[in-house]
Amino acid sequence: MKRLEPNPFRFGNPVEGDYYLPRPELSLTIRKFIENHIHIVLTGPRRFGKTSFVLNLLGRLEKEGYTCFLVDIFNITSHRDFLQQLMRAIESKKSLTSKLKAWLSTIRLTVPKITAEIDSITGNPSLGATVSRLAEKDTQTAIQDILEGLSSLGHKVVIAMDEFQKISEIEDKGWLEATLRTHMQKLKNVSFLFTGSRKSLISEMLNHPARPLYRSCQMIDFPHFGLEFTDWVIDRFATVGIDCQREAVEHLRKLVQDTPNYVQMVCFHLVAQARTKITAKDVREVLETVAKQNAYAYQTLLNSLTLAQQRVLRLAANEKQSLFQKGLLAKYEIVSAPALHSSIKALKSKGILDEEGTGKGNVLFDDPLFAFWLQLSFN
Repeated sequence: MKRLEPNPFRFGNPVEGDYYLPRPELSLTIRKFIENHIHIVLTGPRRFGKTSFVLNLLGRLEKEGYTCFLVDIFNITSHRDFLQQLMRAIESKKSLTSKLKAWLSTIRLTVPKITAEIDSITGNPSLGATVSRLAEKDTQTAIQDILEGLSSLGHKVVIAMDEFQKISEIEDKGWLEATLRTHMQKLKNVSFLFTGSRKSLISEMLNHPARPLYRSCQMIDFPHFGLEFTDWVIDRFATVGIDCQREAVEHLRKLVQDTPNYVQMVCFHLVAQARTKITAKDVREVLETVAKQNAYAYQTLLNSLTLAQQRVLRLAANEKQSLFQKGLLAKYEIVSAPALHSSIKALKSKGILDEEGTGKGNVLFDDPLFAFWLQLSFN
């Protein structure tokens, strides 16, 4: 009986090990900023590999004596959520028990409902479990105390936060932004590494003089992979005896707007189908199948939008740039350029579209698979 080889592709979650393609140039650039205590914001579309990159980078830094935390704030809606995610990130560091013991003994958490201790049996750190009952004032105090306590965790600390722009969506008149700015300036041993997918929101946070985080970070666009990604995909297919045409990989990368997660997803399904040779036709067939499997979710999203917004999405999916041309407005039944601008603004606020580059009328889908489904359904 033929031995089944493990699938050489992974998707859906951050990847590591053989499933991860290193970004040495980007790593070198960011390390230089971290070493010089310059805070960074990495911007790029979702599913683009930012989290995998950050996890790989933090893992390497920890081997060199850094203390690193990754705080996932994608789903936060309040200060309590932010505090909870901070505590989860701290509790996850099982290897830092000795440092955390010292920190927990000095941290000035004055809120009685939050506890800070080391489990006597497992030796794992534990922070309080009654955050949901904290008053807003106490929650803010706890956030400040935890950030302040980071200074006790070593000479070189890195705090990474995923989906950084979410803090701007909390209606607190900029309190959380200002609190982060204060500690970014105050904590000389801590470097902050933020990632975000909403470039327009992040640009507003960092470039508007009235915002607390004005010019506080170095903004870096997370780069697309080059030809090495195509070579890597072909080599991964070869590990299980599958011959993949270069044109097939390049075609796939174009169809999914070069999104690594979707590239690996389609390749995973191609391997699972036990094909021996992969062509561009095979790639498109699998991608169409996957898109149709998501049709209910996409149709539900589409139905929640106005007719004008639906037309703009069809326009953006099929044309992608220079959307304000008069011919395109007529083709997609959009009444005027101001109406198009208004719909794009609304779709950006919903997280469906974002700006691409600096050219007027150039937009990017948050979900490239949604754009592909729109092309299939309304070409």
